[in-house]
Amino acid sequence: MKKSLFLLAAMAFATASFAQAPGTTTQLPTHRVHRMGDHKKGDHQAKTPEQRADHHTAMLTKKLGLTADQQPKVRQILLAQAQEAQALKEQYHTADQRKARHDAMQAGQAKYQAQLQAVLKPDQYSKLLAMKQERHHKGGKHGDKSKTKA
Repeated sequence: MKKSLFLLAAMAFATASFAQAPGTTTQLPTHRVHRMGDHKKGDHQAKTPEQRADHHTAMLTKKLGLTADQQPKVRQILLAQAQEAQALKEQYHTADQRKARHDAMQAGQAKYQAQLQAVLKPDQYSKLLAMKQERHHKGGKHGDKSKTKA
């Protein structure tokens, strides 16, 4: 009985996976997956500053080729930045305080960028800036909001 249920489930899965048109993909960007399905507002746990720093350090290690010496230094910078961002979110928690929080985060950003520049090699830092620029321009004029209002 178990074997026949397993085969039935396997056939259903195989049929469903081959049912889509050739050349199409069902893979979603990982940063949007949490918005799909049975997700209810407030269901997911926000990452701690430590988790964000670990995740970001791992991503930068992969994309920038951080050395074993650079990794703990970069993690410490990212942890301080994540902790400051968390504190600002708690300080400016209402929607009408969003602009003040954004301005405060922008002010701290320069400090952390200078610290990262001191740790990274010039080619790594250039690549980091290019990644940041690409992220801000992805999806249109996301990074140019302030320029269009003036």
